[in-house]
Order: sequence, then structure tokens, then C-alpha cells
Amino acid sequence: MFDLMLQILALFIGLFVGYRRWIAPRADSLSRQGQGLLLLLVLTMVGGFIGSFGWWVDDPRTFSWDLPPLAGRMLASAAWAFTVAGLMALQKPAYERVRLLLWMLFVYLVPLALVIFLFHLDYFDFQAPIVYGFFIIVVTMITASSWYLYRQPEIVAKEKEVVSSSIAVRNWLSLIVLVIGLWGVALFITDSGPTKLIWVWAGDLLSSRLIGAMLLTIAAGAWYSRSNADTARVMLATLFTYALGIAFASVWFVFFNKPVVASYLTVFGIIGIVTGLLLISDKAHLAAK
Repeated sequence: MFDLMLQILALFIGLFVGYRRWIAPRADSLSRQGQGLLLLLVLTMVGGFIGSFGWWVDDPRTFSWDLPPLAGRMLASAAWAFTVAGLMALQKPAYERVRLLLWMLFVYLVPLALVIFLFHLDYFDFQAPIVYGFFIIVVTMITASSWYLYRQPEIVAKEKEVVSSSIAVRNWLSLIVLVIGLWGVALFITDSGPTKLIWVWAGDLLSSRLIGAMLLTIAAGAWYSRSNADTARVMLATLFTYALGIAFASVWFVFFNKPVVASYLTVFGIIGIVTGLLLISDKAHLAAK
């Protein structure tokens, strides 16, 4: 219980700091809906960032079921990716940037929540207080993201002229949609497939679906953002963070004398390198516009 109280305290401190930094300066010009939307972005960024460190070191007190070590570190990588996307949206809360993050939250949480309620409640120890915190946060964020997707308030004026992303960025994000989307579907459907290069959590379907949900989120974000240079840049930064985290999570096993998951290291290492190079070249593309 004490550990949970510390996490709640850290969350409230983070929300307070986020409110003072990104919401209070705009409070006079924002409606309550607008303030609520920005608070959702702060919650996304702060909540994931606080939890990520416990998930990375595989601390069972920081999550609602016992994750395999690689899945825990991939969850931490997903949290860091959401942190980057949330920070970029808060720094410049343009309509499309914010909507990108709302879609990512929706795609990540809704399928996962559905399969948990339908098939996986046996994973949860309802004597543990953190389980109730998990469900409260998930339901709150699903409700809020769904509402704001339906009726999204305008925080800053929409840009009159939308800059198209470069051909290289569009093609790369389209490839990500195909490859990562199919990978996510495979992990979400089953935990045991024809090759261990993809299915590394045999016998743990919920953990497989947890990782699959993030891959589907990446694919959805890449699809949504591929044509707009500004949102594409947010997605590239998000993808770069996630890919780098997964590659590092795979290498991490070296420190414990365990086999490296070569397929995840190779694929996401390549994704990280290419995405990083596109982030550099895309900056020049935007400057030229």
C-alpha cells in the first residue's frame, strides 16, 4: 500500500507541475473542455514516465500483473514514446498534433481493455490496490480520449497552410504501417505462432496482447500522420523513442547472461536508425518550407 501511495503522490506532483507549466498560462483563453484536454495530455505524459522506470527494472509493485522482463521493458519503451508525443503536443498543442495523441491513446487502450474484461480478469489479484488504480486510470483515459475525439476543442488556431511531409517520410511511415501493423495483429491474436522470432511470450496471451496493442498504436499513428509534415515529425520522434527503447531492451539481456532477442533487436534497431536519419533530414525539409 505504501508503494502505491508513493506512486499516487508522484502522479499528483507531476500533474500539478504540468498544470502550472502548460495549462495555467493559457487558463484565461481556454474553456473548461480545453483545460481538460491539456490535463489529459499531462496525465498521459506524467503517468507513463513515472511508471516506466519500475516497469524497466521489472518491479512487480508497479504493474497490475506479473510481466515477463522483455515485455516490461517494452512497456517502459511505450511509456517513453507516449511521453515524447505528449511533450511535443503540449509544447505546441496544434489541433492535428493533439488529435494524433488522442488516436494513439484510443487505439492503445480500447482493444486492450476489451480483451481484459472479456478474457483476462484472472490475471489480476483484486486484493492488490494497484489493480484498482490500473482500472481507474484506464477507464478515465478511454472515456476522455473518446470524448475529445468526438468533440475536440481548439487550443491554438489551426494553421492556414498545411505543409506536406516529404516523400521519404510518407513512404517510411507507410512501410511502418504495414510491417508494424501486421506484427501487432499477430501478437494480439495469439501468443504462440510458427516462429519465436515474433512470438516470444508463449503461454502469456495478455502480455503478448499488451505489446501487440502498442505496435497497433504505432501503426495507427503512422497512418494518421504520414501526410502532414508537422504531425509526421511528432510520429517520427515517437517511433524513434520506441524503437530505441526496444532495441536497448533486447540488448539488456546481455547484462544478465541471457540470450538476446535478435529479431526485435535487429528490426527495431533498423527502424530506430532510419527514423533518426529521417528526423534529421526532415528538419531541413521543414526549414525549406
